[in-house]
Parts: sequence; C-alpha cells; structure tokens
Amino acid sequence: MAAMVHAGFAQQDTVVLRYANTITEADLRTHLTILASDEYEGREAGMKGQKMAAEYLKEQFMAFGIPPIPMAGDRGLVDGYFQPFGLVVEQPGSLVLEVAGKQYRFLEDQLYFSNRTPTDMAFAEIVCTNAIGLSALQKGTRVALVLLPTKDKTRALEMAQLSALGTTFGVQGGELLLVATESFGATKQEYGHWLGGTRMRLAEAAPTNALKQGVQIMVISPAVATAILAKGNKAYAKEMRRAQRGGTAKARTIAIDASILNRPVRTPLSSENVLAYVEGGDKREEVVVVTAHYDHIGAHDGEVYNGADDDGSGTVALLEMAQAFAQAKREGRGPRRSMLFMPVSAEEKGLLGSEYYSEHPVFPLESTVCNLNIDMIGRTDSAHAQSGPYVYIIGSNRLSTELHAVNQKANEVYVGIDLDETFNAPDDPNRFYFRSDHYNFARKGVPVIFYFSGVHEDYHQPGDETQKIRFDLLRQRTALVFHTAWEVANREGRLVVDGKVEDE
Repeated sequence: MAAMVHAGFAQQDTVVLRYANTITEADLRTHLTILASDEYEGREAGMKGQKMAAEYLKEQFMAFGIPPIPMAGDRGLVDGYFQPFGLVVEQPGSLVLEVAGKQYRFLEDQLYFSNRTPTDMAFAEIVCTNAIGLSALQKGTRVALVLLPTKDKTRALEMAQLSALGTTFGVQGGELLLVATESFGATKQEYGHWLGGTRMRLAEAAPTNALKQGVQIMVISPAVATAILAKGNKAYAKEMRRAQRGGTAKARTIAIDASILNRPVRTPLSSENVLAYVEGGDKREEVVVVTAHYDHIGAHDGEVYNGADDDGSGTVALLEMAQAFAQAKREGRGPRRSMLFMPVSAEEKGLLGSEYYSEHPVFPLESTVCNLNIDMIGRTDSAHAQSGPYVYIIGSNRLSTELHAVNQKANEVYVGIDLDETFNAPDDPNRFYFRSDHYNFARKGVPVIFYFSGVHEDYHQPGDETQKIRFDLLRQRTALVFHTAWEVANREGRLVVDGKVEDE
C-alpha cells in the first residue's frame, strides 16, 4: 500500500519556493571556494584545517541569525555550536617480533594485516613445518612457523592461503602463526602503503587490538625464518628449505627464546561536530536532522586534498539550507518541527563524528524524525556522463516507505531530476548504505536518506577541486533535500517507521 502524502503537497507552494530560491549557485560557490581552498589544508579531522572549517561554519550559522543551542554545557556542547569528541590516532606496527634478543620490526622484516595481540606474548618453543604439514600438527600447538611453497604464487593466492592457514591453526587452538615466504619483499611492496597508514578511533572506544580475537598471523622474511630454523640445526633448516619447494616436511619443535612485544603508539586528538538548531513551532520537540561531513583527508606528500565534492559539496548545501530555514523562521514562516543542521567531522576516519552523536545525542533519538545526509552531490559519475540531472537516493525506503514517498513527491512537484536507486539495492556490492553518516542514525532506527552523485576519477585524489563542481546540479540536488526537509518538518503526522534496522 502506498504511503499517504500531505494533501497540501500536491502542487507548488509559493511560500516554500520563496525560501528554496534563496539557495543559489553563487552562494554555493562562495562557500565552497573558501572551504575547499588550500588554506584549509584538506580539513583532516583533528588538524588545523578542520578547526578552521568548524569556525567558518559556526560564523556562518551566527550570520544567518541561528542562536547558540540553549543549555549548551548541560548538553555537552561548547559555545552553543560545537560538540567536541576525543580521538585517538593509532600508529601502525605496534607489534615487534624478538628472537634471541634481536628485534624484527613492522614493514622491515615482518608484517601483519590485523593486530590480535593485546599484550606481550613470550614463547620458549615453536613448531616448524610447511603449509602441507600444518593440518597434521597436534591440537593445542600454541606457536608455529610455516614455510609457504615458493612456486607459482600470486599475491591474491598467497593472501587466500594465509587466511586458510590461520583458520586451520585457530581450530587447532593455536595463538601465533609465523608465515615465512620468499616473496616477502613483493608482498611488502604491494601492501606496505595501505598497512603503513594510521588508524583513528573515538577515544571512548576500545583499542583496535582489544577488539580482535583469533590467531595472530605474522608474515616474516626469509632472514627471520633462517634465524628461527637455525635454532634447530643446520640439517633441519636445509630439510625445511627443500620442503618449501615441494613435498612435506616433518614437523619439529624447536626450543627458542622469542617474544611478540606490543608497543602501541597512540596520539590523542580532538574534533568537533558543528550544530545549528532552528527551533520549530507546535511540534518543536520533534527534530529533523540534516548532516554532511565537512572533514576530508588532509595533505600528503606536498599535495593538498581539498575535497571540494567530498564533502565540500554536501557541506555548502547544508549551509544554504540552514540559511533558508533561518530566514523563514525570522519572517514568521518557521518549521513546525525543529531543524538540526549538523556538519559532522571524522567521517573519513570511519564515520566517527556521527557515531559519537548517535551515542551522545543532543536531542533524543526517539524524537528524531529522520536524518537527511548529503555526501558528494557536486559532480557526475561515468554512469551518467550522457544523462540529464540526477541524484542517487540510498536508504529512503529501508526504514520508512513514507519518507521515500515524500522525497519522490518533492522531486515530482519542485525539482524534476532522475532519482537513481541503483545503490539502494540490498545486494549493492559497494555497500554505500553503510558508508556514510546516515548509517549511524539508521542503525538506531531513525529513517534516513543518503543523497549522493557517485564516485568519479578524483575521488580521494588531489584533483577534487572547486572548478570541477557542477554548481547547476549542486543547486538542484540541494533544492531536492530542502523540499523534502520542509515537507517532513511541516506535515501534520510524524513519519511512520515501517522497516527494520539492518546490521552492517
């Protein structure tokens, strides 16, 4: 059964159009030219440029006449606009392998893809074999060294074999699996850039390695393997090398003085969500939240990644909407429900700003009617290179078919662009539904829409610059979000929630 839509929404409303028309290409360009300039250093969470962007957003909200949120201190806010939250940067490579007093460090003579070792681990013996012999090890073997075969190995096959070996060893009760491969250098070269990147988490969250369970797999160089095998005897070391070229080696337990040392390097940072609250009228206790992440990925190797589309476009769209609603309220046409315009930070680090808000909401989530999230709406992707105006709509019907209907009607009555639901498919391999800030509302049962124009060649590249933004499309897409928000905020009934929460 189709959801009912507010009867007054069947045709254009001149009052609504008046405020929608305050959203202009010129204003969008002015804001974006500032926020996506080199001066803001790529707006990386916790860094100088992000702080500058937060101040700019606050200044704009104040200029629009949006007052600070009341009782700010009691709500965990600073200056009535900022919701601060702590972050921790975790440097890669906290695990050090020590054999007979010599230390082997990350991305030098060893590497690993996941840290599953929360504390130091000492071991006085190790069982050595090759990949074929691993399954024959006695149950309860704690630590093993496995030599991978050298023939016909691709990186993909090697990674698949690592996973299979870890599963096998885990079933047997193993804790640490050292895997020696002649292709260590090539593996390090292929994965080193990714493995060497820092990880960020909320300060209140558990350390990354404390969340892991299972076998710690560490890939080691031939030099490390030789040092370990030499603790048996030279004849056995030769036998293992021969077995590595094919065949089965006899497993042997070697006495050894070795440890895995856990030496995490963690740096505290802080970031802020920025909140602008336009109080509603007779339904003021209910809140419509509009989000866009204003952070990006910073600067690397002398290049500033300005993130004009990701997500400067969504941020300036939110600014223009906030100005329109603030003007409407000032002129006695304010929304019935309250509006919260919230540029969030640390999205690029794992949706951390919106996660923090969802766990520490300034306004109760039970009173939050919906979240409209805008992330990258300033360009076109290859699938629409020859098409007319469009936007991807993700998640609109997953928790509320009524919200889906409102958005469709807003488009039909006021905007008239193509609403592409390709990425809303439950089996979308990109899993975009789980990859932007709306998901932290959806996982709490709040209906959402994610507005998105698709990935392009400059995604997370230095070329994501203001001059490549299609401001005509950006204005149209912003207008769609505005009209949807206006209807949700002013309709008589609250949106019906008739869907189910989906786990990532």
